[in-house]
Amino acid sequence: MKKKIFHYMCFLISLSVVCTFILTLTLCYPLFFEHTKQEVKDEAVYLTYVFNHNLSDPLKLLHNAHTQTRITWIDINGNILFDNSAEAAHMENHLLRPEIQSALDIGIGEAYRISTTLGSNTYYYAVKLNDGTILRLSRTNISAYDMLRGSLPILFAMMLAIYVIALLAARRMARNIIAPINAINLEHPIMNDLYEELNPMLLRLENQNEQIRQQMKKLKNQQREFTTIINNIEEGLILINHSYKILSVNFSALEILNADRKINYIDKNLFTLVNNDALYQATQSVMKGERQEFYLPMGSKTYQIIASPVTKNDKVKGAVILFVDITEKRMAEKMRQEFSANVSHELKTPLTSISGFAELLQNNMVRPADVPLFAGKIYKEAQRLINLVQDIIKVSQLDEKNSSFMKEPINLAAVCKQTVLYLNDKALKKQIKLNFSAEPGCEITAVRQLIDELVFNLIENAIKYNKPNGQVNISLKRKPTHIALSVKDTGIGISEEDLPHVFERFYRADKSRSQINVEGTGLGLAIVKHIAEYHHAQLTITSKINKGTTITIKFPLV
Repeated sequence: MKKKIFHYMCFLISLSVVCTFILTLTLCYPLFFEHTKQEVKDEAVYLTYVFNHNLSDPLKLLHNAHTQTRITWIDINGNILFDNSAEAAHMENHLLRPEIQSALDIGIGEAYRISTTLGSNTYYYAVKLNDGTILRLSRTNISAYDMLRGSLPILFAMMLAIYVIALLAARRMARNIIAPINAINLEHPIMNDLYEELNPMLLRLENQNEQIRQQMKKLKNQQREFTTIINNIEEGLILINHSYKILSVNFSALEILNADRKINYIDKNLFTLVNNDALYQATQSVMKGERQEFYLPMGSKTYQIIASPVTKNDKVKGAVILFVDITEKRMAEKMRQEFSANVSHELKTPLTSISGFAELLQNNMVRPADVPLFAGKIYKEAQRLINLVQDIIKVSQLDEKNSSFMKEPINLAAVCKQTVLYLNDKALKKQIKLNFSAEPGCEITAVRQLIDELVFNLIENAIKYNKPNGQVNISLKRKPTHIALSVKDTGIGISEEDLPHVFERFYRADKSRSQINVEGTGLGLAIVKHIAEYHHAQLTITSKINKGTTITIKFPLV
């Protein structure tokens, strides 16, 4: 701004000086010329008077005249008698000069002659004396152009001085002009008492500030919403730019990577948070535009890592890294594989028996008296096969969270009492006593079919693995938050090694139970576990070898 003010001031001042100078010269030069003419005429009058009244020695008079005017004395024939600026003898005849002719005719004459070569303007004035001779006076003035050219050094000196003054003035003016502008309150522009010319700009600034405030508020709200959303998703999420700087990371990712939440990882390198070769290699590939997907074991869990490039105009600008916990999925896959293998094995056993007995009967290799025995064995194995298939179907339905199950209010005490009555004969055959007790108000909302199955399996299991003269104690207790169903036996118990696996499908602790011949599908407790989970019930088990086992299920009160 200082430069602009300086340039404008210099331009205006220079233009003013030059115009003033030219105008002054134009107006003053004619006056100067008229003044010269008058001086020449005054001198001519004086000399004419002297010549006409003192003719004793006119040449002496002319020689002694001290003047800047050129004086020429000419006789009646045009010959030069005297010239104070040149040798008279060498000068040409002046008879035909206009001013001489005029003086001879009317007594006075004048003329102007301009020399383009010398750039001068000469004024001639001639007077006829009493003796008939001519006295001519002349003075040469420089032209207006030469006068201007001669004044240029002065003009340049003046302009230089003006430039220096203009520079100092421009600095001061710019400082005075800019000072209020520098002091503008940009947060509230319209509150500034400034130049009126700037009011439209200040108003626009105020409007822009308001727009920016609204946009910033909107961006902050969007940022908070985005942060809230990503921090509430179970999957870990990391956003990075092309320089591997972290743009965003959610709480799940920090928890997965066992990182301190108090540390701000934004703008830090990804590998200050993650130190893993597989992830490093994957990120390198992603930055080349290649999507990566792989499994990454971390501690006791397994994560599916999905890393995708973020591109703009076919250039990779960053990447999105997603951590998906697939531990349960992998375990479920493993369990399904094991379940399939176990199902194949469990189905093969009765089918092999049925096939073998049928083959003997077909080939008449059985005595007629033994046919009923073999038929009974085939029937028994077929029933075992049917029970196995039914249990497999039940487990599959529970795995799929079958929505066809209808919940209803159930008196759990009545279900337990009915099951005890149904299994009492079976218990008496093994010399086992069933004891049942229930507190009032033991009602739950559940699927009757599944609760019947759960109670039946628990009590039947306690009978199967009990000892002769043993007991099974079934109790129901009402608590403020739940109904507790407990089935306690005095049987062979379960070792600590086998205890975590008893609810797995087809699992049997063979070593500890080898002394008891147990028939079943191996899915009883697995079904119990699935039914408990379906009803959001808590399942616990405690056991000691040769002391017995206690299974407790806590049904939440709705």
